[in-house]
Amino acid sequence: MHHLLFIMICLIWGSNFILMKWAGAAFGPIGIAAGRVLGGAVVLWFFWFFTNPKTRGAPSTTSRAQWVALLIPVIIGSCYPYAMQPYLITKHQDSAFFGMMPALVPLLTAIVSIPMLRILPTWREAVGVLFGLVCMMLLMHDGGLRGVSTWDLTLAVLVPTSYACSNTFIKRRLSDMPSLYMTAMILGLSSIVLTPIGVGAEGVKPVTGTQLLTATAILIWLGVIGTGVATVIFYNMVQTRGPLYAGMVTYVIPLGALVWGSVDNETITFRQVIALLGVLASVAMVQYKNKPKPSQIAEHDNNNSAQQNP
Repeated sequence: MHHLLFIMICLIWGSNFILMKWAGAAFGPIGIAAGRVLGGAVVLWFFWFFTNPKTRGAPSTTSRAQWVALLIPVIIGSCYPYAMQPYLITKHQDSAFFGMMPALVPLLTAIVSIPMLRILPTWREAVGVLFGLVCMMLLMHDGGLRGVSTWDLTLAVLVPTSYACSNTFIKRRLSDMPSLYMTAMILGLSSIVLTPIGVGAEGVKPVTGTQLLTATAILIWLGVIGTGVATVIFYNMVQTRGPLYAGMVTYVIPLGALVWGSVDNETITFRQVIALLGVLASVAMVQYKNKPKPSQIAEHDNNNSAQQNP
């Protein structure tokens, strides 16, 4: 059952990028982001409401400091990446290339953890990070050759960087807040920010009724299934198999983006594939650990609260 859920979440999150491209036929990037966070928030709050109060772990009160701290993952961990991904994908009509960016999250997390958590890497982790940076430069070079400007490449790299910073900040400041409750709060607050902008500033593009209906159905899927249901599945895996097993989806999501991109006749280059394989190898090197003691596993599981939504 766990392997089935793993495959399911990889298929869902791996297809999100091509779906954002197709939804862009009728909606702007902020509108797509608003649809995702709104649909995801509805599903998460529904799931939280019907979860046993003894197991859902909702805090009795949310302090003022926690409300303020939540603004960081709302802005840099939700609003920015959810709006920037469809912006870049629809602008360049290249879901496969930008769908590779989530593979950089674990690598960048190891980097930002140095100043934010004061966790120094081991020699093996340092070598993995350096090798990953070289592969990332190869990926950026490939993007430049396909016509992506330096500015857009910077915006693209800032997406996994924002996830890494947000996840690390959550680890540092919000680790005592139940993960499901916290993510529902983040998506709900993000929808309050993004929905008025998406409706008021962007609206709907001039398309036919059939195109609008198709794009609307895709947007609903992205929000309800691609964001909400997938997040619930992810937390189920975290709770039943642990964060290491669940976090392995990061390895598979970019591969799904490449497959869907090739199906949609996007250009897939040899450099792109080599860069991705190199990044994944560096991530494996950074994340590899000697077999921990049971007490260490329990502590790692209890402290896990990072978002993993691509």
